[in-house]
Amino acid sequence: MSFLWNRPSLCGLVKWVLFAALGIMVLPFSLSFSQAPLRKTFLGFDTFIEVELPRKNASLFSEIAHLVRRYDSLWNRFSSESLVTRINSSQSWVTLDDETFHLLKEASVLSERTYGMFCPLIGGLMDLWGFSTNPRVPSPQDLERELQIIRESTIMFNEEEKAVARIGEAKLDLGGVAKGYFVDLLVRFLKEKKVGYFLINAGGTVFGAGKTWDVGILHPREGRLLGSIRIRNLCVSTSADYFRFFEEGGRRYHHVLNPQNGYPGETFISVTVVAPCGTIADVLSTAIMAGDEAFLRRVLSEFPGVSVLAVKKDGSTIISPGMQELLNSEYKG
Repeated sequence: MSFLWNRPSLCGLVKWVLFAALGIMVLPFSLSFSQAPLRKTFLGFDTFIEVELPRKNASLFSEIAHLVRRYDSLWNRFSSESLVTRINSSQSWVTLDDETFHLLKEASVLSERTYGMFCPLIGGLMDLWGFSTNPRVPSPQDLERELQIIRESTIMFNEEEKAVARIGEAKLDLGGVAKGYFVDLLVRFLKEKKVGYFLINAGGTVFGAGKTWDVGILHPREGRLLGSIRIRNLCVSTSADYFRFFEEGGRRYHHVLNPQNGYPGETFISVTVVAPCGTIADVLSTAIMAGDEAFLRRVLSEFPGVSVLAVKKDGSTIISPGMQELLNSEYKG
């Protein structure tokens, strides 16, 4: 059995390498040194977060670093000090800060809107597969037992006290939504600071604001550009089977699990979603990657303003009408 976690090393973090390793590449453009923006890379949410700002706003990087540390520490379920760990260790009410409470509310709403294909109570299922420790294929009996636990569990909300309570034994895991929500948090922060333009990439969830950004989408197998799109005040998120996976018996098992059957999604090898905000882009790329073509069509009918480019196992692509409009002409064929 081989286990691969495709996170780039800290060495040589030039822009194109970072973005290529995460499935998205921001295509370069030339500027003089005085005009060239500044980029900083932070480590948080189990990935790299790169932020590009105008030089005159460079002082904001220290505040961004603080935000990364703060919310990574609050939302990391593997930290004994995090709020997620407190929720997972308790059957009583846990009082939260405003952002964490709102994040959990958004996750709950989007779980309902995706008919459970995005599930924030998937922590126990992830542990069964051992993606963070010792990867393995669980037994059908163990999977069915955990799926039943998930079906019998929920999160209760107390709006007045900004508190939540976990009902049941399922474990909270925000891996499919935290990066996107954090991107939205950074977008709000930078707009409040009146930054003219900026680019954020949190582990393959990319938001470009203030001007038009050319974003290349990499082919999940061939190492070439699958497409190039232009975004402005939009978010692009890619989920794929090459970020974290293991192989056993000649079969690849990736970490995007279908909460309905407990197994990795089997229809797609890469899904890219463009949406107005990071939370929706992150959740939908995860949910579609876990699902199938019928679910993809359902998403497109129920989430106006969302565009999708999905690569199937046989190499064929599904490109939504909205994505057709975003794609540069040389990639539309």
